Amino acid sequence: MKKAFLILLGLSVLTLTGCQTQNHVKDGEGTSFSALWKTYSHCNTGDTLDQMSHDAQILRTAASHSRSLDGFVIPLPIKIERLVSAPSARLAVDVKAMAASCSLRAGQAAAQVGHIEMARSLFESVLEYRPQAEYAYYSLQAKAALLNLDNPAITVSLHH
Repeated sequence: MKKAFLILLGLSVLTLTGCQTQNHVKDGEGTSFSALWKTYSHCNTGDTLDQMSHDAQILRTAASHSRSLDGFVIPLPIKIERLVSAPSARLAVDVKAMAASCSLRAGQAAAQVGHIEMARSLFESVLEYRPQAEYAYYSLQAKAALLNLDNPAITVSLHH
């Protein structure tokens, strides 16, 4: 009885300390939550088109970057280890949604100053998320913006 208790206690301590000391997600340069949120916030308050476009590119790159769990190790017996799967890497926010939102904002700014090709490129980048229902809002906004680029409103002026 005492031996079973010590084994159980040892496994519990090993599991708990292993979970506390492991770095489950390896952050690449600029892909931490703080860096991505700062980039997204900067895009929303950005005043120059170049900076907003650069922020959108950073977020799109982070959204498409697959995160690996190379450093995740739980020391378990082989019979138990094959039953345990590694946890998925997640950030606290949806980076694709942040990238889509920033791209829409940058595209609108580009269209307002007459950089139509840049605006088109930014809006089209949002359409890459189209198959996923959770990005339907952004896709609809991008499609509407692209239609406005292709069919600008007719301006009528009266000269007397």
